[in-house]
Amino acid sequence: MRTSARNCFPGKLVVIKKGPILAELEIAVGEQTSLVAHIAFTSLVDLGLSVGSAVQVLIKASQVVLLTEDHSVRLGTRNLFCGTVSALHPGAIHTEVILQIEKELPIVAVVTNESAKELELQVGERICAAFPPSSVLLTLNS
Repeated sequence: MRTSARNCFPGKLVVIKKGPILAELEIAVGEQTSLVAHIAFTSLVDLGLSVGSAVQVLIKASQVVLLTEDHSVRLGTRNLFCGTVSALHPGAIHTEVILQIEKELPIVAVVTNESAKELELQVGERICAAFPPSSVLLTLNS
């Protein structure tokens, strides 16, 4: 499957909490990292997902919010990961930021150049990435 999502990585479903409308899924995406996704209960059934299912995790880079590691902002998301900036790709309006969470787990964010400047982003610095569980899309691994 080809996708425009900059964050696309394999995962394994480790926990499912079923609700009447949404299901909350915990997905292992690295050796020490898992994330949370909220999907419609009907999608859980339609995809035939169960604990142990292999999935592809998709997150648009524009849905990823960056904040400093010593952030004083309280976020209502369970997906908060801190790592090291491994690359910065500034453009005319936006900067693509690649944040290394684990050795084989980069998270890509796109922020305005103004935000990149305010955060004083530099390669090698620690930064955190956050995104809501509702921003996570899943496909089945074939």
